[in-house]
Amino acid sequence: MKCLICKKALTYRLTIKDLLWPDKISFPVICPQCQQGFAKIGAGRCPGCGRPKEAAMLCAECQAWQEKYGWHLKHRALYRYNDAMKAFMQQYKFNGDYMMRHVFHDEFVQAIQAAKADRVVPIPVTPTTMKTRGFNQVGGLLTGVKITECLQTRQKSKQAQSKKTRQERLATKQPFCLVDDCQLVDQTVLLVDDVYTTGRTLYHAAALIHKAGAREVISISLAR
Repeated sequence: MKCLICKKALTYRLTIKDLLWPDKISFPVICPQCQQGFAKIGAGRCPGCGRPKEAAMLCAECQAWQEKYGWHLKHRALYRYNDAMKAFMQQYKFNGDYMMRHVFHDEFVQAIQAAKADRVVPIPVTPTTMKTRGFNQVGGLLTGVKITECLQTRQKSKQAQSKKTRQERLATKQPFCLVDDCQLVDQTVLLVDDVYTTGRTLYHAAALIHKAGAREVISISLAR
């Protein structure tokens, strides 16, 4: 087997535990060198957006969201959006390499399960994106997780967020609507996205879900 990122051959040394429970062996999909390129976000982070920081208080951006909505998201991101993560997203999301979902899938699913939400709601992509890319990059990371697809995009296509400036992202109008038969009253809803940048996308989605009667809306992303 080869590393999904650098394509070098992977080696795995079986342990006694592997020999006793061979059905539970989890083989690596990337090499140690590539793994070291990704930077995990530790305990020191903003309680609102998950931004790495020392003081356990809302950052200025989250304070602005709090002032705008009267509430703020409790967001967690697993990794920093560094050069390694940017290259991963390019290969997975923009080049459409669906196999790349395996790099973080198991770890991401564990974090989602630990949140213990009533509903897991992925951020949707437009029909045009689904047609051209062939998959929702968020959904690819959630294989095996029971999800509630209660959000849909209002437009058939849109400009990629990665091509917008920060100001353009923040000025984006509500891109989502709720599916008519979506039941969210008194539910804890976990919104899932691939990357948290400005928070605009997640706050648009969270606002709709709050309006639908959810008890709490929290969120998670692979990167921040």
